[in-house]
Amino acid sequence: MASIETEVNRPAVPPEGARITAEVDVEPGEQTGGVERHIALCIDTSGSMSGAKISRARDGASWVFGLLEPTDYVSVVAFDSTAEVLLGPVRWGDLGRDEAMGMVEELSAGGGTDMYAGLETASESLASLDHDPGASGDAVRRLLLLSDGKDKDHTVAEFEGLARDIDGSGVRIEAAGIGEDYNQDTIRTLGTTARGKWTHLEEAGDIEAFFGEAVESASQVVAADAELELDAANGVEVSDIYRALPQAQDVEPEWEANTATVKLPDLTERERQRVVMKVAAPAHDPAEGVPLVQVRLRARGDEATDRITVDYSEESEELAEANEEVQLDHQETVVRTELGKGNVEAAETQVEQMTRIHGETEVVEDVARETQVVKEGGKAERSRATEIVDEERIE
Repeated sequence: MASIETEVNRPAVPPEGARITAEVDVEPGEQTGGVERHIALCIDTSGSMSGAKISRARDGASWVFGLLEPTDYVSVVAFDSTAEVLLGPVRWGDLGRDEAMGMVEELSAGGGTDMYAGLETASESLASLDHDPGASGDAVRRLLLLSDGKDKDHTVAEFEGLARDIDGSGVRIEAAGIGEDYNQDTIRTLGTTARGKWTHLEEAGDIEAFFGEAVESASQVVAADAELELDAANGVEVSDIYRALPQAQDVEPEWEANTATVKLPDLTERERQRVVMKVAAPAHDPAEGVPLVQVRLRARGDEATDRITVDYSEESEELAEANEEVQLDHQETVVRTELGKGNVEAAETQVEQMTRIHGETEVVEDVARETQVVKEGGKAERSRATEIVDEERIE
């Protein structure tokens, strides 16, 4: 079963209150049974995909087919100026590999880039399979998007709305852009909003790995549609919430009264997740273990709980205690999220603040170096910057 653990950067605050940094680590637990995967490949077949990229896309589909179990379902959607379902959705055990590859061989490049139509069509193919996103069943649903171009008829905000709808249906989007001509803001928004990942592929040869890793990861899901519920006590404010692991992403929580709901990527075996935030502790008489936020993890019908607490004290020795690592985790996540967006100036400002407060620690040096790399680089560097190394990864 999944579990959670909270930490704060300041275990004690003065009676007049203070703003602290907190984090929640989510350990996914172990998978107790197999999963049924519903996989939709959504492949750009516009004119710019001609040559090696479309050939590798076919190879990538073939690689996916080799990873599927008879109980899995698969569909392949191609989009250029329009969208077309080339395969499925079909139960893999009811289809021969040669038949599937025969359909995929129809992938050819030409035309414009209606990515929106491609995503809608791929989502509809998954929606045609029986699935209740609130149920406790074992279906894991993935929409794998590959594109090298821009959809000039739809804004990033429109894609965000579409991704929100897709996520609400229980589907996670893994979004990859290849080359230098796609809109990285769109790719990032799709992966972040639909609780998947987003990435840049440098070469056509990376396509197979992208498809393969996403499909293999789906087989290791412990619980889908996981979420953290942050129930703040009266007078307590929670802000600046980010997902730090498995990818640095900003979060727009859903608020109801004093409770914020933070949606999480599907919990995957051996992949720890982390959420970081700021918490404003209001004035309070000196006391020990004052609860600020009740934290509840909900995942496939199970719950795990913990609390974010502080001591209120007037003792200077207690007030001097600090867990610097928690604050650095939050600041590093902010920097890497901004770098993923290409906001180098915002990242530089944060790095300067980190240096003033913490000095030239290993974390500060790492993010300073990463900021310079992104400043001098392009899409590949922005994508890589969002990947925080988890040194305590579950073995």
